[in-house]
This record gives sequence, C-alpha cells and structure tokens, in this order.
Amino acid sequence: MARGYNAQADVLPRLADGTDPNALWDEFIAAVKLQNDQRSALVDLFTFRTSRKGDSVLQSPSGISEFEEASEYGVPQGLRLAADVLPMGYTFKWFDLAKRMTWRYLVDAPASQVEALHSAALAADNLLTFKGVMRRLFNPVNETNEDGTTVYGLWNGTDGQTPPEYNGNTFFETHNHYLTTGTATLDPADVEILIDTVLHHGYGDDDGSQIVVLAHPIQADVIAGYRVGVNGAKFDFIPSTDAPAYLTAETLVGNRPAGTFQGMRVAGSYGRALIVENSLMPVAYLASLASGGSNSDRNPIGFREHSQPSYQGLKLIPGSTPNYPLIDSYYTHGFGVGVRHRGAAAVMQVVASSTYIAPTAF
Repeated sequence: MARGYNAQADVLPRLADGTDPNALWDEFIAAVKLQNDQRSALVDLFTFRTSRKGDSVLQSPSGISEFEEASEYGVPQGLRLAADVLPMGYTFKWFDLAKRMTWRYLVDAPASQVEALHSAALAADNLLTFKGVMRRLFNPVNETNEDGTTVYGLWNGTDGQTPPEYNGNTFFETHNHYLTTGTATLDPADVEILIDTVLHHGYGDDDGSQIVVLAHPIQADVIAGYRVGVNGAKFDFIPSTDAPAYLTAETLVGNRPAGTFQGMRVAGSYGRALIVENSLMPVAYLASLASGGSNSDRNPIGFREHSQPSYQGLKLIPGSTPNYPLIDSYYTHGFGVGVRHRGAAAVMQVVASSTYIAPTAF
C-alpha cells in the first residue's frame, strides 16, 4: 500500500484550476458530516447505535412470563424477566488515517485530484465500519471491554449460556449459531437451517423484523437456482422486481419481493428470507440476520460511539499547519461493536467439516 506524502512528482500532468485550498477544506468537512449522517445501509440496518459501554438486553422478543390461577387470599407471583436478560458489552477503539500533501503538490494539483484522496478516505471509513461489524458477527469468541463486561458473539455453545425458551422451543447450553454445511456444496436444506436458526428464537417471526440472508455473489447464484422439490428444497427462489428479465413457464402465487430493502439491493427471496448479495462478503460464508429497520434496538449488533456527541462519527482534524489545514490533516473514527441479541443472527460456512472457522477477511 502506498503511504506517506503526496509530493510534486505525484501530480497528474494537468493544469491547476486555481481552487482555493481552504474552500476545498470546508467542502471536505461538509462531506464528512454527510458521511456520518448517511451511514452504510448494510451497517445501519443490522446495528443499533449507542454511546454506552454496555446494556442489559432481553434475549427473547417477548420474555417468559405466565399468568397463574388466582386464589381468594393469595398474592400472584411478580412479573420477572431477569432470566432472559444478559449484560451485553461493547468494545471501543480509535482508528485514524493521515492525509499529507506538500504545498508544491497543492500548487500544481487540480481540485479533482485532491478530492479523489478525500473520497478514498471516506471509502476507507465505510470499509472500516463494515469490517468491524462483520468481524464481530462471524467471530464466535467472546471478548471483554475496558470495564470487564463480556462482549458476546452469537450463541456459541461454549460459554455456559443457555438461550431462553420461545414459543415452546427450548435449547441446550450447546446451542450454536456458528454453523457449517458439512459438505462442500450449499444445499437448500442448509439455507433453510440457517434461516430457521434465527426464526426459532422469535426474531423475524412476529416481532416485525425481516430475515435477510447476506451472501457472496457466488453463493447467491447457487441460491437463485433453488426450485421446490429439487434436492429437497421446500421453496422456490423468487427473483426481485429489479432482477433481469427472464422466461418461465411457471405461475407465481403471491408477490415478487421489492428490488431494494432499506437501501440494500435484493436479489430475491427464499422462503421467508430476502437474499442480498454483497461482494464484500467472504466466499463460502453466509449470514442470516433479523433487521428491525434502520438503527432499531431489535437489531442484532450494537455499534458504540463516543459518549460526547462532538466525537461521534468520522472526524477530520487539522494537522500542524493551521492556516492551511488541507496540507496536513487526519481522519479519525472511534467506535466499537458487540452483539445485543445473540439469537437474532446466525452464520454458516460452506465446508466439508463440522468445525466452523471464522473468515480471515475481517
């Protein structure tokens, strides 16, 4: 990776356009604000923004409480959800990136070239937050934050925690949301298990959230070929309204899924899940997540930012040349992540093994 200063020799062979560098700095500040306001749709749809170090989160959509038969003199037992509540911690770290340019570089560089560096920094921030969220999602190992609070992954079957009962579904301590196909192929039953692993905890069921399966285009293409009754498939893959035109002799019962879901492009649907392909997903890995909508507290992952609002989001800080901050400046972003709802997501590795290994891409 190229690092260091952008010097005079780095300037493309074109004339300077006379743009005021400080005006360009103001433009960059405005662009950073826009970046913070319009966070990546993928990250926003599966996270809940918080500034706290941790939260006590109910690990079931409704909890477990029942009425009892009343007696003339007795007092009913109190409503209590403590068995379903877990203290969920979030990590926090600072990340930064420098942009350095000599004055000679700026004299000869057109605004478009300087803007390209800024755009690259914004793209790097989007990738940073995406990888941070995905790393927590795909990693079964729990962490601790600066307070010693456990930062959980999904249900992993190894930390002694038992998922709460939901609608008659009971679980053991070994219940695990880090799955494998067991073969080198992705079969319809694998995708159905991945979806059901979230549904049987109540997420994406009657709680108003939507199950979304994220897949690399290679795996999304496999799912697009599923037809009911073929290889044991229970459903047909239904292309979205934005899918390319195609010929079919089949009759559609029901409606095609919309081409987008909360800003994400939808390839189609399989059963009760929307299929979203994303080239940033690692090959041979899938994730099933329940989204309650943008920044919903029902979303599976917490996205922690600084407690002071002025330090939240991506910040652009001037360097050692205050009169011309464009010459030497820093992009910095402090954030952390942690799973909030351990049952609201599940991941799967396509591998001929029963042992799950987290992807190295994150």
